[in-house]
Amino acid sequence: MVQKTKLDLEKLDENNQVTWGERKNYTGSLLPISVEPKLRSRAFSFMDGLINLIEANGHGFKIAYNRLHIEMYGQLTEFNLRQKYYRLRVKGDYSFSHNTFVKSDDLEFQVGSYARKGWIDKKTIKIEDYLPKIYSHIEEKSKKWAEHRRHQKIEEKKREAQRKLEEEKEMLIVIENEKTEILIQNASNYKTAHEIRLYLKALEQKLNLRHKIDESLRDYIHWAYNKANEIDPLLDEIKD
Repeated sequence: MVQKTKLDLEKLDENNQVTWGERKNYTGSLLPISVEPKLRSRAFSFMDGLINLIEANGHGFKIAYNRLHIEMYGQLTEFNLRQKYYRLRVKGDYSFSHNTFVKSDDLEFQVGSYARKGWIDKKTIKIEDYLPKIYSHIEEKSKKWAEHRRHQKIEEKKREAQRKLEEEKEMLIVIENEKTEILIQNASNYKTAHEIRLYLKALEQKLNLRHKIDESLRDYIHWAYNKANEIDPLLDEIKD
């Protein structure tokens, strides 16, 4: 990665794109280095030390969202190495003042995509000396997030199991309600069929007494008995 980044940045120098920040199209295959050419040798040396430390501990790198990330315990950490610009407040005319940025030869290493943590060169200590602390910080954060996401997955599984349980309960309630409705309807149909038969028997007795059962009435009574049989749920159960 260091050699590839070195070659690619040299090509960018030919196009007068000196620093990483001046590039419009970011390619995650490159190490995120944004320094002037005079500081690159040291920047490459620092990155080489960081890569060796990470790989020696069984971790690696991964390109995601078009950026190169450090990968530990399944967690991705964004990082960059840049040339430090210090904010300077300049007093102008009429007592007005404004901020400007002054370029330095100090290097700054940052991790994180938000709430970034950074290490900057000092007079008595350089960022190379921070490598063990940098590694420990990334490892600690990665472990923390890995554990957090592990708990999240456990909670998601619990919620999913609870959701399925609630769905099953709702389905059982629906089935129970449907069975109850069928029971009530069957009881009502049985009562109706029984009442139809009672009515038909009374009608037959009355007509027999009057000797007035003609063919049309016999057809009607036959049809009515069939209709009662169709309604009667007990006959359907016997058929089944």
